[in-house]
Amino acid sequence: MDSDRIAGAAQQAKGKVEAATGRLTGDTKLQVEGGYDQAVGSVRNAAGRAEDAAEAAKTEPQSEVEHLRAEVERLSAEPATPRLDAAARTADRYGQELDRYLDVVRERPLTAIGIAACAGFLLGRLISGNRYVYRI
Repeated sequence: MDSDRIAGAAQQAKGKVEAATGRLTGDTKLQVEGGYDQAVGSVRNAAGRAEDAAEAAKTEPQSEVEHLRAEVERLSAEPATPRLDAAARTADRYGQELDRYLDVVRERPLTAIGIAACAGFLLGRLISGNRYVYRI
């Protein structure tokens, strides 16, 4: 916060007090002076804010670029997340197992069909439940 903003805020406060005092006492000249001080204080305060914004705009992009560059370097140096690595390893392992099973099916197609038929029969029996009625 620079001196223009402080002086502007002080002049605005002084103007408000003068305007309020002028309204209470009926002094028109004091009311006008209070309004003038408020306006001048408002302009000085706005000029101080603009000066602060210009200073921040001058220094902020440089520091933001430096911050982003440091963040990129940190992220590139750190390995991928452990969960992502574990998922990739698991997918590779399942892919290798699937290739192995497909090789067995290609080498012995009749055995694979027999195993699939038996598995289907057993699964169907388990799901259907007992539908047979035994009469004695």
